[in-house]
Amino acid sequence: MAHEKKNWHPAFIKYIDFILNHQNYKGLPIKNINKGSSSWLASAKTEIGKDRIIWCEEKARQLGMIVEPGVYAKVMLDIHPTKWKVCQICGKKMSLYYHYPNANFVKSIKSTFNIECSKVEHISDIWETLLQHNFDHDIIAAFMIKQGALILNPCSTSKTEIIANLENVCRNNGKALLGPGAMSNFPDRFDGFHSYNRCCRSIQDKGRSKENLKSYTKDRRAYEHWSGGNIQAANQFMGSPFFKDKSADHVGPISLGFIHDPRYLQLMERRENSSKRDRLLFTDIEKIIEIEKRTKICPMSWYSNLIWEHIRNNYKNNKKLISSLYRNALKQNMSNYMCVLSYIYNNCPSKGEIFLNETLLEPTYDYFKYLYEFNDLGEITSRSDRHFTKQTQGETKRYNRVALQSLKHYENKDNRNIKPNLTVDEKVMLVNLCDRISRGVSSLCCKKELVVLIETIEKRIIALLKKKEDVKL
Repeated sequence: MAHEKKNWHPAFIKYIDFILNHQNYKGLPIKNINKGSSSWLASAKTEIGKDRIIWCEEKARQLGMIVEPGVYAKVMLDIHPTKWKVCQICGKKMSLYYHYPNANFVKSIKSTFNIECSKVEHISDIWETLLQHNFDHDIIAAFMIKQGALILNPCSTSKTEIIANLENVCRNNGKALLGPGAMSNFPDRFDGFHSYNRCCRSIQDKGRSKENLKSYTKDRRAYEHWSGGNIQAANQFMGSPFFKDKSADHVGPISLGFIHDPRYLQLMERRENSSKRDRLLFTDIEKIIEIEKRTKICPMSWYSNLIWEHIRNNYKNNKKLISSLYRNALKQNMSNYMCVLSYIYNNCPSKGEIFLNETLLEPTYDYFKYLYEFNDLGEITSRSDRHFTKQTQGETKRYNRVALQSLKHYENKDNRNIKPNLTVDEKVMLVNLCDRISRGVSSLCCKKELVVLIETIEKRIIALLKKKEDVKL
Protein backbone atom coordinates (compact mmCIF):
# COMPACT_ATOMS: atom_id res chain seq x y z
CA MET A 1 0.00 0.00 0.00
CA ALA A 2 1.57 3.25 -1.11
CA HIS A 3 1.78 6.52 0.82
CA GLU A 4 0.19 8.82 -1.76
CA LYS A 5 1.55 12.32 -1.09
CA LYS A 6 0.19 12.50 2.46
CA ASN A 7 1.96 11.64 5.69
CA TRP A 8 -0.62 9.06 6.70
CA HIS A 9 -1.13 8.15 10.34
CA PRO A 10 0.17 4.65 11.24
CA ALA A 11 -3.28 3.66 12.48
CA PHE A 12 -4.75 4.66 9.12
CA ILE A 13 -2.17 2.55 7.32
CA LYS A 14 -3.17 -0.45 9.46
CA TYR A 15 -6.82 0.30 8.71
CA ILE A 16 -6.12 0.32 4.97
CA ASP A 17 -4.28 -3.00 5.16
CA PHE A 18 -7.23 -4.46 7.07
CA ILE A 19 -9.74 -3.26 4.48
CA LEU A 20 -7.65 -4.33 1.48
CA ASN A 21 -7.41 -7.87 2.82
CA HIS A 22 -11.03 -8.21 3.94
CA GLN A 23 -13.25 -10.60 2.00
CA ASN A 24 -16.07 -8.02 1.77
CA TYR A 25 -14.01 -6.11 -0.82
CA LYS A 26 -13.04 -9.11 -2.92
CA GLY A 27 -12.97 -8.07 -6.57
CA LEU A 28 -13.14 -4.32 -5.92
CA PRO A 29 -10.60 -2.90 -8.40
CA ILE A 30 -7.40 -1.35 -7.09
CA LYS A 31 -4.24 -0.42 -8.96
CA ASN A 32 -1.06 -2.28 -8.07
CA ILE A 33 1.95 0.05 -8.07
CA ASN A 34 5.10 -1.89 -7.20
CA LYS A 35 6.46 -4.37 -4.71
CA GLY A 36 2.97 -5.44 -3.75
CA SER A 37 1.77 -1.95 -2.82
CA SER A 38 -1.58 -0.63 -4.00
CA SER A 39 -3.20 2.71 -4.75
CA TRP A 40 -6.00 3.55 -2.29
CA LEU A 41 -7.18 6.57 -4.31
CA ALA A 42 -8.82 6.50 -7.72
CA SER A 43 -10.80 9.30 -9.37
CA ALA A 44 -14.15 8.45 -10.94
CA LYS A 45 -12.70 9.52 -14.29
CA THR A 46 -9.93 6.90 -14.24
CA GLU A 47 -10.32 3.36 -15.53
CA ILE A 48 -9.94 2.04 -11.97
CA GLY A 49 -12.64 4.45 -10.78
CA LYS A 50 -15.03 3.41 -13.54
CA ASP A 51 -14.42 -0.27 -12.77
CA ARG A 52 -15.12 0.38 -9.09
CA ILE A 53 -18.49 1.90 -10.00
CA ILE A 54 -19.39 -1.18 -12.05
CA TRP A 55 -18.38 -3.41 -9.11
CA CYS A 56 -20.43 -1.36 -6.65
CA GLU A 57 -23.56 -1.37 -8.79
CA GLU A 58 -23.35 -5.13 -9.15
CA LYS A 59 -22.88 -5.44 -5.39
CA ALA A 60 -25.98 -3.28 -4.90
CA ARG A 61 -28.06 -5.68 -6.99
CA GLN A 62 -26.70 -8.62 -4.99
CA LEU A 63 -27.81 -6.87 -1.80
CA GLY A 64 -31.27 -6.18 -3.21
CA MET A 65 -30.72 -2.42 -3.53
CA ILE A 66 -32.02 -0.23 -6.33
CA VAL A 67 -29.24 1.39 -8.36
CA GLU A 68 -30.10 5.05 -7.94
CA PRO A 69 -28.41 8.23 -6.60
CA GLY A 70 -27.03 7.52 -3.13
CA VAL A 71 -26.67 3.77 -3.61
CA TYR A 72 -22.85 3.86 -3.51
CA ALA A 73 -22.90 5.21 0.04
CA LYS A 74 -25.46 2.59 1.08
CA VAL A 75 -23.46 -0.28 -0.40
CA MET A 76 -20.14 0.78 1.09
CA LEU A 77 -21.68 1.26 4.53
CA ASP A 78 -23.45 -2.08 4.32
CA ILE A 79 -20.30 -4.04 3.45
CA HIS A 80 -17.98 -2.19 5.83
CA PRO A 81 -16.84 -4.87 8.32
CA THR A 82 -16.70 -2.71 11.48
CA LYS A 83 -18.71 0.44 10.65
CA TRP A 84 -15.87 2.43 12.26
CA LYS A 85 -13.24 4.29 10.22
CA VAL A 86 -9.79 5.55 11.19
CA CYS A 87 -8.86 9.14 10.33
CA GLN A 88 -5.95 9.54 7.91
CA ILE A 89 -4.63 12.58 9.79
CA CYS A 90 -4.95 11.91 13.53
CA GLY A 91 -5.77 8.19 13.71
CA LYS A 92 -9.04 8.74 15.58
CA LYS A 93 -11.64 6.04 15.01
CA MET A 94 -15.18 7.29 14.34
CA SER A 95 -18.51 5.69 13.54
CA LEU A 96 -19.68 5.68 9.93
CA TYR A 97 -23.27 5.96 11.09
CA TYR A 98 -24.91 9.33 11.79
CA HIS A 99 -23.80 9.45 15.42
CA TYR A 100 -22.32 12.96 15.82
CA PRO A 101 -24.29 16.15 16.54
CA ASN A 102 -24.41 18.95 14.00
CA ALA A 103 -24.01 22.59 15.05
CA ASN A 104 -27.68 23.36 15.68
CA PHE A 105 -28.16 20.17 17.69
CA VAL A 106 -25.16 21.13 19.84
CA LYS A 107 -26.86 24.48 20.49
CA SER A 108 -30.13 22.74 21.40
CA ILE A 109 -28.36 20.51 23.92
CA LYS A 110 -26.64 23.56 25.41
CA SER A 111 -29.86 25.60 25.69
CA THR A 112 -31.86 22.70 27.15
CA PHE A 113 -29.36 21.15 29.57
CA ASN A 114 -26.67 23.84 29.90
CA ILE A 115 -24.11 21.20 28.95
CA GLU A 116 -21.30 21.82 26.46
CA CYS A 117 -20.71 19.12 23.87
CA SER A 118 -18.81 18.87 20.63
CA LYS A 119 -19.54 17.90 17.05
CA VAL A 120 -17.07 15.01 17.40
CA GLU A 121 -18.64 13.49 20.52
CA HIS A 122 -20.62 10.30 19.92
CA ILE A 123 -24.31 10.78 20.71
CA SER A 124 -24.13 7.83 23.12
CA ASP A 125 -21.34 9.57 25.06
CA ILE A 126 -23.34 12.80 25.14
CA TRP A 127 -26.27 10.86 26.61
CA GLU A 128 -23.97 9.42 29.29
CA THR A 129 -22.66 12.90 30.09
CA LEU A 130 -26.22 14.13 30.63
CA LEU A 131 -26.87 11.19 32.95
CA GLN A 132 -23.71 12.05 34.90
CA HIS A 133 -25.10 15.55 35.38
CA ASN A 134 -28.17 14.03 37.06
CA PHE A 135 -30.66 14.34 34.21
CA ASP A 136 -33.09 11.39 34.27
CA HIS A 137 -33.35 8.93 31.40
CA ASP A 138 -36.94 9.97 30.70
CA ILE A 139 -35.99 13.65 30.38
CA ILE A 140 -33.13 12.90 27.99
CA ALA A 141 -35.26 10.44 26.04
CA ALA A 142 -38.11 12.95 25.67
CA PHE A 143 -35.68 15.57 24.38
CA MET A 144 -34.12 13.22 21.80
CA ILE A 145 -37.52 11.95 20.65
CA LYS A 146 -38.84 15.50 20.23
CA GLN A 147 -35.75 16.61 18.31
CA GLY A 148 -36.09 13.73 15.89
CA ALA A 149 -39.90 13.88 15.69
CA LEU A 150 -39.93 10.20 16.61
CA ILE A 151 -43.06 8.30 17.55
CA LEU A 152 -41.69 6.65 20.68
CA ASN A 153 -42.55 6.54 24.38
CA PRO A 154 -39.70 8.14 26.38
CA CYS A 155 -40.58 6.17 29.50
CA SER A 156 -40.50 2.74 27.91
CA THR A 157 -37.94 3.10 25.11
CA SER A 158 -34.28 2.35 25.74
CA LYS A 159 -31.38 4.65 24.99
CA THR A 160 -30.13 2.21 22.32
CA GLU A 161 -33.46 2.12 20.50
CA ILE A 162 -33.89 5.90 20.57
CA ILE A 163 -30.39 6.50 19.19
CA ALA A 164 -30.95 3.89 16.47
CA ASN A 165 -34.18 5.60 15.40
CA LEU A 166 -32.60 9.04 15.56
CA GLU A 167 -29.66 7.87 13.46
CA ASN A 168 -32.02 6.35 10.90
CA VAL A 169 -34.10 9.50 10.33
CA CYS A 170 -30.91 11.53 9.98
CA ARG A 171 -29.25 9.14 7.53
CA ASN A 172 -32.28 8.15 5.47
CA ASN A 173 -34.84 10.93 5.91
CA GLY A 174 -32.65 14.01 5.89
CA LYS A 175 -33.13 15.05 9.52
CA ALA A 176 -30.25 17.48 10.12
CA LEU A 177 -29.43 16.59 13.73
CA LEU A 178 -26.61 14.08 13.40
CA GLY A 179 -23.84 13.47 10.90
CA PRO A 180 -21.42 10.61 10.15
CA GLY A 181 -17.85 10.28 11.38
CA ALA A 182 -16.68 10.28 7.76
CA MET A 183 -18.46 11.40 4.59
CA SER A 184 -19.13 9.10 1.65
CA ASN A 185 -16.48 9.38 -1.08
CA PHE A 186 -16.86 6.53 -3.57
CA PRO A 187 -15.21 5.60 -5.89
CA ASP A 188 -12.36 8.01 -5.01
CA ARG A 189 -11.52 6.05 -1.85
CA PHE A 190 -11.32 2.27 -1.89
CA ASP A 191 -13.46 1.89 1.25
CA GLY A 192 -15.95 4.48 0.00
CA PHE A 193 -15.35 7.14 2.67
CA HIS A 194 -13.35 10.33 2.81
CA SER A 195 -9.87 9.94 4.27
CA TYR A 196 -10.38 12.79 6.74
CA ASN A 197 -12.78 11.99 9.53
CA ARG A 198 -15.12 14.57 11.02
CA CYS A 199 -12.43 15.45 13.58
CA CYS A 200 -9.96 16.74 10.98
CA ARG A 201 -12.14 17.57 8.01
CA SER A 202 -11.83 21.34 8.32
CA ILE A 203 -8.11 21.82 8.93
CA GLN A 204 -6.27 18.66 7.77
CA ASP A 205 -3.37 18.88 10.24
CA LYS A 206 -2.56 16.44 13.07
CA GLY A 207 -6.00 16.20 14.58
CA ARG A 208 -5.84 19.51 16.46
CA SER A 209 -9.17 20.79 15.16
CA LYS A 210 -11.25 23.11 17.28
CA GLU A 211 -14.01 20.51 17.39
CA ASN A 212 -11.63 17.77 18.46
CA LEU A 213 -10.26 19.87 21.29
CA LYS A 214 -13.79 20.66 22.50
CA SER A 215 -14.44 16.95 23.02
CA TYR A 216 -11.84 16.86 25.79
CA THR A 217 -14.23 17.51 28.63
CA LYS A 218 -12.98 17.34 32.20
CA ASP A 219 -13.97 13.74 32.86
CA ARG A 220 -12.68 12.63 29.46
CA ARG A 221 -9.26 14.16 30.13
CA ALA A 222 -9.12 12.34 33.46
CA TYR A 223 -9.85 9.08 31.65
CA GLU A 224 -7.22 9.83 29.01
CA HIS A 225 -4.59 10.58 31.67
CA TRP A 226 -5.45 7.46 33.69
CA SER A 227 -5.92 9.74 36.68
CA GLY A 228 -6.23 8.53 40.24
CA GLY A 229 -8.89 9.64 42.71
CA ASN A 230 -12.61 8.97 42.97
CA ILE A 231 -13.24 9.85 39.36
CA GLN A 232 -16.98 9.21 39.42
CA ALA A 233 -17.52 11.34 42.52
CA ALA A 234 -15.52 14.11 40.85
CA ASN A 235 -17.73 13.92 37.75
CA GLN A 236 -20.86 14.12 39.89
CA PHE A 237 -19.54 17.05 41.94
CA MET A 238 -18.64 18.95 38.77
CA GLY A 239 -22.26 18.60 37.65
CA SER A 240 -23.70 19.75 40.97
CA PRO A 241 -25.38 23.14 41.63
CA PHE A 242 -22.20 24.22 43.45
CA PHE A 243 -20.59 24.96 40.08
CA LYS A 244 -23.62 26.58 38.44
CA ASP A 245 -22.47 29.33 36.05
CA LYS A 246 -18.88 28.69 37.15
CA SER A 247 -16.11 26.34 36.12
CA ALA A 248 -14.81 23.37 38.11
CA ASP A 249 -11.04 23.72 38.31
CA HIS A 250 -8.54 21.08 39.41
CA VAL A 251 -6.34 22.63 42.09
CA GLY A 252 -3.59 20.35 40.82
CA PRO A 253 -3.80 19.89 37.01
CA ILE A 254 -4.61 16.31 36.01
CA SER A 255 -2.29 16.71 33.00
CA LEU A 256 0.56 16.92 35.54
CA GLY A 257 -0.52 13.72 37.27
CA PHE A 258 -2.77 15.11 40.00
CA ILE A 259 -5.91 13.12 40.80
CA HIS A 260 -9.45 13.66 39.54
CA ASP A 261 -11.27 13.84 42.87
CA PRO A 262 -14.02 16.11 44.27
CA ARG A 263 -11.87 17.20 47.19
CA TYR A 264 -9.33 18.71 44.82
CA LEU A 265 -11.82 20.74 42.77
CA GLN A 266 -12.43 24.46 43.24
CA LEU A 267 -14.68 27.19 41.86
CA MET A 268 -13.23 29.35 39.13
CA GLU A 269 -14.54 31.79 36.57
CA ARG A 270 -14.65 30.17 33.14
CA ARG A 271 -12.29 32.70 31.57
CA GLU A 272 -9.79 32.18 34.41
CA ASN A 273 -9.96 28.40 34.06
CA SER A 274 -9.31 28.50 30.33
CA SER A 275 -6.22 30.64 30.88
CA LYS A 276 -4.84 28.60 33.79
CA ARG A 277 -4.46 25.37 31.81
CA ASP A 278 -1.68 23.24 33.36
CA ARG A 279 0.25 25.93 35.20
CA LEU A 280 1.56 25.14 38.68
CA LEU A 281 2.07 27.98 41.17
CA PHE A 282 3.25 28.38 44.75
CA THR A 283 -0.32 29.12 45.88
CA ASP A 284 -1.54 25.93 44.18
CA ILE A 285 0.95 23.80 46.11
CA GLU A 286 0.01 25.52 49.36
CA LYS A 287 -3.66 24.78 48.78
CA ILE A 288 -2.98 21.19 47.70
CA ILE A 289 -1.00 20.55 50.89
CA GLU A 290 -3.77 22.10 53.00
CA ILE A 291 -6.36 19.80 51.39
CA GLU A 292 -4.08 16.79 51.79
CA LYS A 293 -3.63 17.50 55.50
CA ARG A 294 -7.37 17.98 55.99
CA THR A 295 -8.58 14.97 54.00
CA LYS A 296 -5.63 12.55 54.34
CA ILE A 297 -6.03 11.87 50.61
CA CYS A 298 -2.92 11.92 48.45
CA PRO A 299 -3.35 14.55 45.73
CA MET A 300 -1.16 12.78 43.19
CA SER A 301 -1.82 9.74 41.01
CA TRP A 302 0.36 6.79 41.99
CA TYR A 303 2.67 7.09 39.00
CA SER A 304 3.91 10.57 40.03
CA ASN A 305 3.75 10.31 43.80
CA LEU A 306 7.52 10.14 44.42
CA ILE A 307 8.07 13.33 42.46
CA TRP A 308 5.24 15.00 44.36
CA GLU A 309 6.83 14.06 47.68
CA HIS A 310 10.07 15.67 46.54
CA ILE A 311 8.28 18.84 45.46
CA ARG A 312 6.30 19.01 48.70
CA ASN A 313 9.49 18.77 50.74
CA ASN A 314 11.46 21.32 48.72
CA TYR A 315 9.11 23.86 47.12
CA LYS A 316 9.49 26.53 49.83
CA ASN A 317 13.22 26.76 49.19
CA ASN A 318 12.77 26.75 45.42
CA LYS A 319 9.81 29.03 44.75
CA LYS A 320 11.22 30.22 41.44
CA LEU A 321 11.43 26.65 40.16
CA ILE A 322 7.78 25.72 40.74
CA SER A 323 6.27 27.03 37.51
CA SER A 324 9.14 25.80 35.37
CA LEU A 325 11.34 23.01 36.70
CA TYR A 326 8.81 21.28 38.96
CA ARG A 327 5.94 21.65 36.52
CA ASN A 328 8.07 20.32 33.64
CA ALA A 329 9.25 17.37 35.73
CA LEU A 330 5.65 16.33 36.36
CA LYS A 331 4.81 16.87 32.70
CA GLN A 332 7.78 14.75 31.63
CA ASN A 333 6.83 11.98 34.02
CA MET A 334 3.28 11.98 32.68
CA SER A 335 4.62 11.67 29.14
CA ASN A 336 6.86 8.77 30.17
CA TYR A 337 4.04 6.99 32.00
CA MET A 338 1.67 7.25 29.06
CA CYS A 339 4.45 5.99 26.78
CA VAL A 340 4.90 2.93 29.02
CA LEU A 341 1.17 2.15 29.02
CA SER A 342 0.95 2.71 25.28
CA TYR A 343 3.87 0.34 24.65
CA ILE A 344 2.23 -2.35 26.79
CA TYR A 345 -1.09 -1.90 25.01
CA ASN A 346 0.37 -2.00 21.51
CA ASN A 347 3.10 -4.62 21.95
CA CYS A 348 1.40 -7.31 24.05
CA PRO A 349 -1.37 -8.50 21.71
CA SER A 350 -4.64 -9.04 23.65
CA LYS A 351 -2.82 -9.74 26.90
CA GLY A 352 -1.61 -6.16 27.23
CA GLU A 353 -5.16 -4.85 27.24
CA ILE A 354 -6.21 -7.53 29.72
CA PHE A 355 -3.32 -6.61 32.02
CA LEU A 356 -4.15 -2.90 31.94
CA ASN A 357 -7.81 -3.62 32.57
CA GLU A 358 -7.20 -5.94 35.49
CA THR A 359 -4.55 -3.86 37.24
CA LEU A 360 -5.45 -0.22 36.53
CA LEU A 361 -9.01 0.18 35.25
CA GLU A 362 -11.20 -2.46 36.87
CA PRO A 363 -10.08 -1.60 40.44
CA THR A 364 -11.75 1.82 39.97
CA TYR A 365 -15.10 0.46 38.78
CA ASP A 366 -16.50 0.41 42.32
CA TYR A 367 -16.59 4.21 42.28
CA PHE A 368 -19.31 4.00 39.64
CA LYS A 369 -21.63 1.99 41.91
CA TYR A 370 -22.66 4.98 44.00
CA LEU A 371 -24.46 8.30 43.98
CA TYR A 372 -22.62 10.83 46.12
CA GLU A 373 -23.57 13.93 48.07
CA PHE A 374 -21.06 16.65 48.93
CA ASN A 375 -20.42 19.68 51.07
CA ASP A 376 -18.94 22.85 49.59
CA LEU A 377 -15.40 21.52 50.10
CA GLY A 378 -16.09 18.57 47.82
CA GLU A 379 -16.01 16.17 50.74
CA ILE A 380 -18.37 13.23 50.37
CA THR A 381 -21.07 13.52 53.04
CA SER A 382 -23.07 10.47 51.99
CA ARG A 383 -23.38 7.89 49.28
CA SER A 384 -26.12 5.54 48.14
CA ASP A 385 -25.99 2.35 46.10
CA ARG A 386 -26.64 2.57 42.38
CA HIS A 387 -25.99 -1.12 41.69
CA PHE A 388 -24.82 -2.17 38.24
CA THR A 389 -27.62 -0.98 35.98
CA LYS A 390 -27.29 -0.60 32.21
CA GLN A 391 -26.55 3.07 32.84
CA THR A 392 -23.69 2.24 35.20
CA GLN A 393 -22.27 -0.33 32.81
CA GLY A 394 -22.39 2.27 30.05
CA GLU A 395 -20.31 4.64 32.15
CA THR A 396 -17.61 2.08 32.90
CA LYS A 397 -17.54 1.01 29.25
CA ARG A 398 -17.04 4.60 28.18
CA TYR A 399 -14.31 5.05 30.80
CA ASN A 400 -12.61 1.90 29.54
CA ARG A 401 -12.95 2.85 25.89
CA VAL A 402 -11.63 6.40 26.28
CA ALA A 403 -8.71 5.30 28.47
CA LEU A 404 -7.57 2.56 26.09
CA GLN A 405 -8.14 4.68 23.00
CA SER A 406 -5.74 7.27 24.41
CA LEU A 407 -2.98 4.62 24.30
CA LYS A 408 -3.46 3.36 20.76
CA HIS A 409 -1.52 6.07 19.01
CA TYR A 410 0.31 7.80 21.85
CA GLU A 411 3.80 6.70 20.80
CA ASN A 412 3.26 7.91 17.24
CA LYS A 413 2.07 11.45 17.98
CA ASP A 414 4.84 13.83 17.01
CA ASN A 415 3.12 17.13 17.86
CA ARG A 416 3.28 17.11 21.66
CA ASN A 417 5.44 19.62 23.53
CA ILE A 418 7.15 17.12 25.83
CA LYS A 419 8.09 13.76 24.35
CA PRO A 420 8.85 10.56 26.31
CA ASN A 421 12.53 10.18 27.22
CA LEU A 422 13.05 6.68 28.60
CA THR A 423 16.65 5.60 29.08
CA VAL A 424 18.09 2.46 27.51
CA ASP A 425 17.85 0.60 30.83
CA GLU A 426 14.24 1.68 31.31
CA LYS A 427 13.38 0.54 27.81
CA VAL A 428 14.94 -2.85 28.57
CA MET A 429 12.81 -3.10 31.73
CA LEU A 430 9.73 -2.25 29.67
CA VAL A 431 10.50 -4.85 27.00
CA ASN A 432 11.07 -7.49 29.69
CA LEU A 433 7.78 -6.56 31.34
CA CYS A 434 5.94 -6.93 28.04
CA ASP A 435 7.57 -10.31 27.51
CA ARG A 436 6.30 -11.50 30.89
CA ILE A 437 2.82 -10.15 30.21
CA SER A 438 2.75 -11.88 26.82
CA ARG A 439 3.87 -15.18 28.40
CA GLY A 440 0.93 -15.08 30.79
CA VAL A 441 2.74 -14.25 34.04
CA SER A 442 0.15 -13.24 36.65
CA SER A 443 -1.14 -9.67 36.55
CA LEU A 444 -0.18 -9.25 40.20
CA CYS A 445 3.48 -10.04 39.51
CA CYS A 446 3.55 -7.90 36.39
CA LYS A 447 1.92 -5.01 38.24
CA LYS A 448 4.77 -5.10 40.76
CA GLU A 449 7.26 -4.89 37.89
CA LEU A 450 5.33 -1.98 36.41
CA VAL A 451 5.52 -0.14 39.74
CA VAL A 452 9.28 -0.76 39.91
CA LEU A 453 9.72 0.59 36.38
CA ILE A 454 7.68 3.73 37.05
CA GLU A 455 9.48 4.38 40.33
CA THR A 456 12.81 3.97 38.52
CA ILE A 457 11.75 6.63 36.04
CA GLU A 458 10.58 8.91 38.86
CA LYS A 459 13.83 8.53 40.80
CA ARG A 460 15.83 9.46 37.71
CA ILE A 461 13.75 12.60 37.28
CA ILE A 462 14.15 13.44 40.98
CA ALA A 463 17.94 13.07 40.68
CA LEU A 464 17.91 15.60 37.85
CA LEU A 465 15.75 17.92 39.94
CA LYS A 466 18.24 17.78 42.79
CA LYS A 467 21.12 18.72 40.50
CA LYS A 468 19.26 21.71 39.11
CA GLU A 469 18.11 22.76 42.60
CA ASP A 470 21.73 22.75 43.74
CA VAL A 471 22.71 24.95 40.80
CA LYS A 472 20.02 27.48 41.71
CA LEU A 473 21.14 27.73 45.34
